[in-house]
Amino acid sequence: QAEDGIRDVERSRGLGDVYKRQDLQEALFSVSGRDILKLDNNEATIGPSPLVTRALSRYLSDRTLNQQPDMSARKLRRKISLYSGVNYDSIACFANMAETMEAVARTYLDHNLEVVISWPSDDLFGHYAASAGAKIIKAEYSDPFTPAVELIISRINSKTRVVYISNPGNPTGTSLTEAEIVFLLSYAEDVLVLVDESYFEFCGITMADLIPKFPNLAVIRTFSKAFALAGLDVSYILTDSRNLKFINRLGYLKAPGTLAQVAADAALDDINYTAGYVRQVNMSKKILFDNLPRMGYEFRITAGNFFLLKVNDADKLVETMSKSNIFINNLSRFSGFENYVQVTIGIPSHTHTVLNLLGRLAGEQASRLGRFKSKEKFVGRSVKSKESPKRIRFKNLEKPVVG
Repeated sequence: QAEDGIRDVERSRGLGDVYKRQDLQEALFSVSGRDILKLDNNEATIGPSPLVTRALSRYLSDRTLNQQPDMSARKLRRKISLYSGVNYDSIACFANMAETMEAVARTYLDHNLEVVISWPSDDLFGHYAASAGAKIIKAEYSDPFTPAVELIISRINSKTRVVYISNPGNPTGTSLTEAEIVFLLSYAEDVLVLVDESYFEFCGITMADLIPKFPNLAVIRTFSKAFALAGLDVSYILTDSRNLKFINRLGYLKAPGTLAQVAADAALDDINYTAGYVRQVNMSKKILFDNLPRMGYEFRITAGNFFLLKVNDADKLVETMSKSNIFINNLSRFSGFENYVQVTIGIPSHTHTVLNLLGRLAGEQASRLGRFKSKEKFVGRSVKSKESPKRIRFKNLEKPVVG
């Protein structure tokens, strides 16, 4: 059954597309990192805070790597507690998001059990659910850009043990409201509702404040996006401490390495750097919004750090942009996303580079071409660097949350 489930997941993502992406990845890593724009996985387009590099250098100078890391990540958990406002005992750290999802899947799922996944979605959790032997039930919306909590609830039955929701979603960028999540939590009291908040820093949308009220809620986050630590990743889960007693039976073996813990700890010491990067991304969103319509492109700018583009030939666009060392994600493998591409949003200079190329390709790729002149330069309006309380809401780090 587990093998059948894994094959279902592989079919859903389209192995042909996977192999194409692997070919692009090989091409990507054969080029100097300074000469490429890697915009296919929603990572940060700049490096981490200077405090991170200094902390890593200082650690390597003062200590050796002959000892194992703190498997409980106690210092980092205290820092995350200050950042998230969640009790220290309700936090566990992992080496990356994949390890977090695997620990949850193997804790709660088994043969003859089911997981409901809000769809379309990144299929990583589905992969681990299938490997645990569980049956995957997709709550697939008729309109992928209009999620409906009622559809998710209709898929829940006595065999359901986990509901997985990416919020905001990947690849759609859509979100369920807090009221909808509360409705789901109240209805499915015996089901773990796993909310993926990988893009929290970009949108400020979080359900973490609900954890004290709902023991069946778990929130997972990562340092690989806004904190620019995809190469030295740490992820963490926020949930009732009683859940962690079971999750940590596996999670204890999946702790982040020593250097990853040092990097994440230092990143949390420089929240202003991360907030500044988020402001840069928001400036880029404004530039995109001002220019893509004039080029004739159909697009969606999401609450995360990426936008979706509807083009005439996604395969050709991905190939053409890769030849210019710009790598983007082809979403055609998802039902309802034929000829859609997903592009990471970075700092304005990177956005200008992308728009320049899209402008040259508009004649053959823009699905709403009509107002754009091929020789016309795009204009990105200046955007004030004001921090929006709805989009950037970082917790005060002055008062600790006692475990």
